[in-house]
Amino acid sequence: MTNYYDSNAIAFIATTRDVDMSIARGRFLAAVPSRPDDPARILDAGSGSGRDALAFRVLGYDVRAFDASPVMVAATQAHAAVETRLMRFQEFFWEHSFERIWACASLLHVAEADLAGVVDRLAAHLVAGGALYLSFKRGTGEQVKDGRRFTDMTAESLAALLDGSAAFHKPDIWESHDCRPNRASEVWVNSVVKKT
Repeated sequence: MTNYYDSNAIAFIATTRDVDMSIARGRFLAAVPSRPDDPARILDAGSGSGRDALAFRVLGYDVRAFDASPVMVAATQAHAAVETRLMRFQEFFWEHSFERIWACASLLHVAEADLAGVVDRLAAHLVAGGALYLSFKRGTGEQVKDGRRFTDMTAESLAALLDGSAAFHKPDIWESHDCRPNRASEVWVNSVVKKT
């Protein structure tokens, strides 16, 4: 799958870097109050072009990132100027925890059978009361397109995934239309969930 992003980096960056995700970012940030004297640590999990990592850094957050594609790691470092590591969700580990983890359109590439374990791994890296954002294309099951695996979710299946983890409070789940040009017909299922 990373070969797709490595081979199509220019087109992928061109179609995603300027997408306005401010509404989702605002909902995510509002879930955990910030303290002016202690800027929260945010992890951009599956950072892609670096769009959101930059947005969070500009807002004054202490941002780190990772991606499974070497080209996307380089793109995030160049665009957002934040530490970005090469790793997959299944092997994710960080030496400290975060107040917030942002996984925008990235967990959808994890196999359905692996999702619960990956969500628990992310939860283990959140402080108590910390927030996780995640988003999936609306649908059911798994598909392969252009060499990429997609695990689709409905609001109900995403709620079941998050409710299955003892780490979280009841999730806030909503649907939104794709913000990319000519993709408004595509629907995304989003959630912000807080760790207990």
